[in-house]
Amino acid sequence: RRVLFRSNNYIYYQVSQFADELEHDINNNESKDEWGYAPRLREETLNYLRQKVVELRRISEEMRHIDYLYSGDHGDDSFMEIIKELKC
Repeated sequence: RRVLFRSNNYIYYQVSQFADELEHDINNNESKDEWGYAPRLREETLNYLRQKVVELRRISEEMRHIDYLYSGDHGDDSFMEIIKELKC
């Protein structure tokens, strides 16, 4: 098996973690941190960021399956089936 993307320390997982952290920050928009700061972003900005959370999670999943394709865990057909499902 050929492993291409493992040297990136499962970068797709880091993208997923970023999405999780962003979602946490969105949900705590009004909460003050230990220094008394709260972002208090406008709803328009929060809605944009919510969309990005969804996109980042989808991209992370696509990255993971690309990694699986090149490592031999997916064949061409199964890879494309999964990618099509992710696009829905």
